[in-house]
Amino acid sequence: MTTSEQAVATDSPKVRTGIVVCSDRARSGEYVDKSGPAAATWLNAQGYESCGITVIADDAKALERAVREFAETCPLIVVSGGTGIGERDITPQTLDKFCDYEIPGVGEVLRAESLKLTPNAWLSRCSAWMLGRRLVLALPGNPKAVVEQLDILGQMLPKAMRSINGTCDHRK
Repeated sequence: MTTSEQAVATDSPKVRTGIVVCSDRARSGEYVDKSGPAAATWLNAQGYESCGITVIADDAKALERAVREFAETCPLIVVSGGTGIGERDITPQTLDKFCDYEIPGVGEVLRAESLKLTPNAWLSRCSAWMLGRRLVLALPGNPKAVVEQLDILGQMLPKAMRSINGTCDHRK
């Protein structure tokens, strides 16, 4: 089994996870990012292994580079930030360009469940994409919101990782 296959194996004690934070202000040092550590804390509590947090500016080339770098060893990549409708929010359209395909149901469930928390959920462009055998989640840049959305996806993630690995249980 190659290193990449070991990272995806469902019998591994922990799924390796990379976190990319897209924020011009955090990258410039205007403020300290809290969404990356919030996502890492949630993931670690659920048994995922954080392979680090990379903070980048809202830049398409930097986002692609960071995601591809984590994709070398991490079957799960969480991108925090850039999912709104602001001028610098470029995460979804960037992921569309270089990932293999979007998983639209993830965005649909995130918006539907987030409506219970905020009427602004319809403005979110959060979703998920596949890059090879890697799951890329695009979530909000707000620490509270990133944790809320990980909570929404919590029960789905193990099944998604088994599906990626080809070891999911099928319904009878």
